[in-house]
Amino acid sequence: MKYLFALCCFLTTALLFPGLNAGEWHTDFEKAKAESMRTKRPIYILFTNSDAAPSLSLDRAIFREKKFLDYAEKNLVLMKADFPVAIHLQPKSLSQQNAQLRAKYRISILPTALLLDANGEIYIDFIKADGSPERHRRKINEIMDFNAPKRYAEYLDGFVKKYTAPEPPAEAKPEAKKTAKSDAKKPAKKTDKKPAQKKPDGDAVSTDTSIPEENAGKPLVPLDPEGNFQDWLKSRLAEEAVAEEKEAEEIKEIVEEKKEAIEEAAETTPAEEKPQEAPAQQ
Repeated sequence: MKYLFALCCFLTTALLFPGLNAGEWHTDFEKAKAESMRTKRPIYILFTNSDAAPSLSLDRAIFREKKFLDYAEKNLVLMKADFPVAIHLQPKSLSQQNAQLRAKYRISILPTALLLDANGEIYIDFIKADGSPERHRRKINEIMDFNAPKRYAEYLDGFVKKYTAPEPPAEAKPEAKKTAKSDAKKPAKKTDKKPAQKKPDGDAVSTDTSIPEENAGKPLVPLDPEGNFQDWLKSRLAEEAVAEEKEAEEIKEIVEEKKEAIEEAAETTPAEEKPQEAPAQQ
């Protein structure tokens, strides 16, 4: 009975991922992360429903083709999280893992692809990098018009070349025992830190030029090989200019309102408060 169950699982996997040889697409996320750490390649994770029309179309046009698989073999770790309509044919453990991944990365549209680092952190969200789901859909349609596997590989390559693999966790090394004599002989280390400069008002100016490590190796803005960073920068500067102009207009309106209030107060001063004129002498 156990052998029959194992055979059914194997046949189910073959039906859900037709045309793909074993080992080309991971289904175990932990194994995909381990391979990414070993090979220094990012994880290309595809959230898909393999028996639905849009996913089948992309699978046939791009993901089964040798050109894409050859590129992925050298540059990516492929991972597929599948949500088939016939979900009862999928092993329960795999369904649970994929559901957790979908919730973790907040996937609402299928198919959707992400580029992750070896720790499972998002390096590129392709839909956000292209600006919107509609724009990303147009991009895919353009790619599929002619030589889809080659063009899609070139599209991915613009992001992959900017990828910086995270360093593996350093192993704890036992500290060497230090004797009092060796410590006494060692001269004091000289520090290369420059004294902090001071502003005229006395506030210290930091000379630290180190880059924060919390964003090391990760894009701070959407990256796109076609140059959408420039578009983003122009729009950001334009938004700041509009905000400054709006603030200046608000300040001007406040000044005008205060000026009008002072003038109205002066016009409505009670008569008894005004200095009375001396009566004319007869």
